[in-house]
Amino acid sequence: MAGLKEIRRRISSVKNTKQITRAMKLVSAAKLRRAQDAAISGRMFGSRLKSIIASVVQELPENFEHALLRKTEGTKRRLLIVIAGERGLCGAYNTNIVKAVAASEPQGGVGANVIAVGRRAVSGGRRSQWNILSGHESLPEDPSKWPVDAIAKEAVEEFMAEKYDEVVVYYTKFVSAMTQQVTSEVLFPLSAENLVSKDGDAAAAAHTRFDAPVADMFATLIPLYISARIREAALESKASEHAARMTAMDSASKNASDLIDRLRLFYNRARQSAITTELIHNNGGAEAVK
Repeated sequence: MAGLKEIRRRISSVKNTKQITRAMKLVSAAKLRRAQDAAISGRMFGSRLKSIIASVVQELPENFEHALLRKTEGTKRRLLIVIAGERGLCGAYNTNIVKAVAASEPQGGVGANVIAVGRRAVSGGRRSQWNILSGHESLPEDPSKWPVDAIAKEAVEEFMAEKYDEVVVYYTKFVSAMTQQVTSEVLFPLSAENLVSKDGDAAAAAHTRFDAPVADMFATLIPLYISARIREAALESKASEHAARMTAMDSASKNASDLIDRLRLFYNRARQSAITTELIHNNGGAEAVK
């Protein structure tokens, strides 16, 4: 009977785990809705800001120069901004970011210069032997409260000091509740051609009037644009994290249900075997009395 008690204890334990994973799934689903709306708003803001900058770029003189527009040839020194989560229990969400850096950077990412955003980015970077210039941990749940401006300022200063030729951000783009895609984008050097959208911004620029010198407007808008792109990546990452956690907890709840069914079947078989054995012993004893 001791074995039966152990099985009952195991069933009770798995039931408690299932309740926890189901609750975490529901919480993540509720958070995902808000995070998804924030990510969509971030995309719209970024698109609108890019449209405004495109209008400014159309008016810049051909010989215009800016520190963030410089180009380099040959081998490029890269500064990475890697955005991951604060917590685990979200499937392969965090590990996929680390794997993407390892797959894309020379020497498997070992020695890469990184600004790590998120506790899991910092811990994963240390295990992967990244050179972490700064780590941002214990971040608020709301990405709009993250130190995005400080991160953007640090990246810009490092780039303008000519320590790096490129600044790249790694994050997870939210596609749907079931699909999240690890993405890397070059933040700068900026390209005037890339800043101009292909959806008619150039035509719209012809009807735009500027009261301030366009060079001054460009210098003012670019830091805002960089911060907006990093914030957009943060919002996408947070939505992806909630989606990944919801999917992982749903899978864990289903696995718990399957395990409970198997344990119950095993318990019934063990109980039936114990009853049969006891009956055999009782019958044997009765026959011996006779």
